[in-house]
Amino acid sequence: MTIRVRETWTIGDADTYLPKKEEYYIRMNIHERIQHHLVWSSFVILAVTGFMVEFPESWLIYFDPYREEVFYWRGLLHRIFAVVMILNIVYQGVYLAFSKDGRSYFLDMLPGLQDAKDFIHNMSYYLQRTKEKPLFDRFNYKEKLEYWTGWIGNIIITATGFFLWFQEYFPKFIFDLSILIHTMEAILASCAIMVWHFYEVHLKPGKFPMSKIFLDGKISEHELEEEHPLQYERIKPQASTSQIPDI
Repeated sequence: MTIRVRETWTIGDADTYLPKKEEYYIRMNIHERIQHHLVWSSFVILAVTGFMVEFPESWLIYFDPYREEVFYWRGLLHRIFAVVMILNIVYQGVYLAFSKDGRSYFLDMLPGLQDAKDFIHNMSYYLQRTKEKPLFDRFNYKEKLEYWTGWIGNIIITATGFFLWFQEYFPKFIFDLSILIHTMEAILASCAIMVWHFYEVHLKPGKFPMSKIFLDGKISEHELEEEHPLQYERIKPQASTSQIPDI
């Protein structure tokens, strides 16, 4: 369910307080926020420790006096958070399959012909061939692309990580191929997160310095209307109720 809440803000200096009421909607429920926190925290630890494993000499410049301790903890932490990532994948799968909100999320995230049309429309808007921006629903084509490439990346990184973890049970060419793919996927994922995701979610105009949706799950009525107008138009007629179903 998407819960509509009303919050009171005060603006102005210490002598002039102007009350202002703002409508908020829950865009990420508690399960989705927990999953997101597990994703980003495990990703950060896995990226740091993984690159320490792949490029050890680059890190020893800073940690040479603690060489043995660093070697031990980087491997241990990498494996611990690899398990955390896998458990979170299972958590997400169960949520998508067995909860009403999860199934709704999954269906809304499926790509379709409209996403291709929205992409073409958006490129025309960027190139100033049209003055009208495309109207997006609950998830736009960029969010869907990032979501599904993330799932594909998780499958690749998990499978190759399994071969690397239990390398003694597989031929050497499997190990060599796995370490190449594992490293390339890690670099690709790191670049995508640091450049694409950070800009789209936190750094672009209107969101800088940070979107707080992943913290409290709430999106303002103005932001919902601006970024997801089709969803907003669909739930607006029910605005007099306290609970509004997700679309």
